[in-house]
Amino acid sequence: MKKNIIIILLVILIAGFAGWQLSHFAARPTLTDVTSTTVINQIKKVAKLVTVEGNISEVYTHKDKVPFMGWGPYSEKKAMIKVEAKVLAGYDLQKMTYKIDEKTKTITITSLPDPEIMSIDDDLSYYDISEGYWNSFSEEDYNKINRKIKEYIRQVAQEGEVMDAAQKQGIDLLVSMQELVSLSGWKLVLPQGISSPKPTEKSTLIQ
Repeated sequence: MKKNIIIILLVILIAGFAGWQLSHFAARPTLTDVTSTTVINQIKKVAKLVTVEGNISEVYTHKDKVPFMGWGPYSEKKAMIKVEAKVLAGYDLQKMTYKIDEKTKTITITSLPDPEIMSIDDDLSYYDISEGYWNSFSEEDYNKINRKIKEYIRQVAQEGEVMDAAQKQGIDLLVSMQELVSLSGWKLVLPQGISSPKPTEKSTLIQ
C-alpha cells in the first residue's frame, strides 16, 4: 500500500510540474472529491510526459510518371504540398524503472527511456496540381501521399533538434523535481550522469 502511494506521489508531482512548465496545456480542474478510481484514471492520463512542442514547415513535391498502356510515352502528374506540422515529444513514464526504500524515504530512478514522439498533427495544403492525360490523381494517391508526408515529418523530427530538446527539457524537469519531492520528506535520486543541462538559445523550431 505504501509503495502504491509513493508511485502515485511521484507521478502526480512530475505531471504537476510539467503542467506548470508547459503553459500551452490547459490546467486540469481542481477535484474536491477524489476517489481511488479517479486517482488511477489520472495516473493513466499522465503516463506520457510531453516536454517539447516542435513546429515544422515544409514544401513537399510529389511527381509520378506512368507509361501509356505500360509501354508507350510517359504521362506525368505533379503536386506541391505545403506542410505545417506540430510534433509533441517527451517520455513514456511507464518505461521508467525505479527503486523505493521506505526506511530511508528514498526514490531512486534507475533508468530513463529515450524520448519519443507522442503525436504528430499536420495541416496539408495542396497547390500547383497538374495531371497527365492518362495519369490523374485518385483518392488512393492522396491517401498514399498523406502517409508518406506523415512518415517524412516523423523522420525529420527524430533526426533533428526536436528529440534533443525533449531530452534536455525532460532532464531539467527531473532535476527540478528533486526539490519538490524533498518537500514531502522524501529524497529523489536520479540516474548517474544526469545534471541540470546548460541553457541553450531558443530555436525557431522548438517552443
